[in-house]
Amino acid sequence: AHTESWQGKKDSQEDRFLTQRLGKLGTAFGVFDGHGGVHAAEYVAKHLTGNVVRCWQHQKGSARDTSDSPAGAKKLVAALQEAFDVTDRDLLQLARRKKYSDGSTALLLIFGGTDVNNLLLYTANLGDCRAVLCRGVAAVRLTEDHRPDRKDEQRRIKEAGGGCFQMCGIWRCCTAAGAARATSAHAGFSDSDTNTYLSCSRSLGDPELKMNADRPILSNVPEVEVRKLQAEDLFVVIACDGVWDVLSDQQAVDLVLQHWGDPAAAASTIVRTALSNGSGDNVTAQVIMFGWRAAEGKEAKTRREAAKLAEEELARKPKEAIKVDEDDLDMFS
Repeated sequence: AHTESWQGKKDSQEDRFLTQRLGKLGTAFGVFDGHGGVHAAEYVAKHLTGNVVRCWQHQKGSARDTSDSPAGAKKLVAALQEAFDVTDRDLLQLARRKKYSDGSTALLLIFGGTDVNNLLLYTANLGDCRAVLCRGVAAVRLTEDHRPDRKDEQRRIKEAGGGCFQMCGIWRCCTAAGAARATSAHAGFSDSDTNTYLSCSRSLGDPELKMNADRPILSNVPEVEVRKLQAEDLFVVIACDGVWDVLSDQQAVDLVLQHWGDPAAAASTIVRTALSNGSGDNVTAQVIMFGWRAAEGKEAKTRREAAKLAEEELARKPKEAIKVDEDDLDMFS
């Protein structure tokens, strides 16, 4: 595995990431996209996995449970959900004491098991980072972005007393007062405007949008999924929205396939391509290759290269003109 993280065109680097072994739970990978500062992303990257382990230890069950057993899987899913809540609660306490106002998304993956042919992949996602799996040569999205353009997220935000609106074609969420100010024809933004306007609808931190602990505008509840890796699964790409705003899932998979066997080159190519495609954000990409699929990966690379050549050749062919039989036309119909 390899992670490439560049500041890009932003004034500071607010992305953080991790690669960490969690004992018998497995190996964890994560990307955390901060906004409004770096404190939240740094805190989450430092403390989230430790909270996962502690929450696992406190869950009911046998001491012999493992992350690739049915009972252990239920236990780890519960531990992940609890760990996100614990991390956010502690982060908010720190933020209010230190007067921090920033927040962070969080995407955490855990590969559980000791048998490579029976690995379980856990994904816990909060915000708009994204994980994509390569199955054969096709991109399979593992997580769904939490953004205010989703109807279910808009409904939850408004029920919590927040607001959603479009700014320059991008949906954002904020407090009701912030939405009213942003959508007012007579109001303008100034340096004294303290409202937070976010393009993600779930996060850790962001105390301004979590004043009501029972009904926060921004949710800290992750979507947790468990999947068994299949024989044709080759690698996973995790990246922040600075990558996915300008690259499709399949484009990212194709870039990695070009560098099969070299995750460092693959991650670097994704980041460079995102920046050359116009990304104005921090760009972070993590590539996790399944080395035990070496032969399958080489075959997939060859197949995808042949398919792309065929697609390009088809695109170069002139399109046939549509023939119209004038006898069939009725000017009065």
